[in-house]
Amino acid sequence: MNPRYRNLGVAAAFSAGIVWGFLGLFVRGLNGEGLSSVQITCLRYIVVAAVLGIFMSVFRRDLFRIDRRGFATVLIIGILGTALNSVCYFGAMERISLSLSTVLQYIAPFIVILLSVPLFGERMTRTKAAAVLMAFAGCILCTGFLNDPGSIDVTGVVLGALSGFFFALYTLGSKGLSRHSVSPISVLFYSSLVCCVSLVPFSDIPGVVGAASSDGHLVLLIIATGILMTLLPFGLYNYAVGKIEVGTASVITYVEPLTATVVGFIFYSEAVTAESVIGIAVILLAVMLVNRGNVGPVGRRGSG
Repeated sequence: MNPRYRNLGVAAAFSAGIVWGFLGLFVRGLNGEGLSSVQITCLRYIVVAAVLGIFMSVFRRDLFRIDRRGFATVLIIGILGTALNSVCYFGAMERISLSLSTVLQYIAPFIVILLSVPLFGERMTRTKAAAVLMAFAGCILCTGFLNDPGSIDVTGVVLGALSGFFFALYTLGSKGLSRHSVSPISVLFYSSLVCCVSLVPFSDIPGVVGAASSDGHLVLLIIATGILMTLLPFGLYNYAVGKIEVGTASVITYVEPLTATVVGFIFYSEAVTAESVIGIAVILLAVMLVNRGNVGPVGRRGSG
């Protein structure tokens, strides 16, 4: 692959992780307005589907075209990888600590790296294996899980693990579609449409509209969450998995918990411990490691 395109893919994955790290700010704001996790998920993807639908109608009608195989994949990643991923993640946060929820969510890169070998013929390299283990360890350190694991609720743990599994499905599905020349814009539009349609029955949209009609701040917060915290990072991530190995993209997005740690310190005066600082350093080192140019497959002699 052209090094320039690979560098763009790496930059896109890195940027997506950084943006996702700010999501907590918006979610807390919407929770403060009385919205549930399901409503937040539904509304953010309604915004995404609406914005992309308008863009495609005006500028790129060809992007609406998708074959049966592609649409079947979009249905899977829309329901499982988008809707259930978010619902399970938010459900986990209601039952177990935020730190444990985050750690469980980030089993996704392990699943992606393991399945990308048989599905896409990607190499399992020593460098990639080491990077994902380092990044996961850094995630644990950043969240402070070792010091304060919180209550261990079986349902919460299962939901957290499922959220990681479902996000892995989203990543793998997006990669598969990119290999069949389906535009990242089409993938995001259809997966968002499927997601919001599947969640509308559980979201009391008329009630939200009634509340928003007299609260301009709520309207702006919903739109910002949809565009800045959903459309932008998912667009970047979908672009990234089309340009670089899907396992590499997954490891790079470990900058999300790193960013969330910094955001918590700046906006909520959350303590940044020595453990957190070490975790940030380990994640950054893992991201740099996975981007080394010459890596050797596991079990073979190489530079990785």
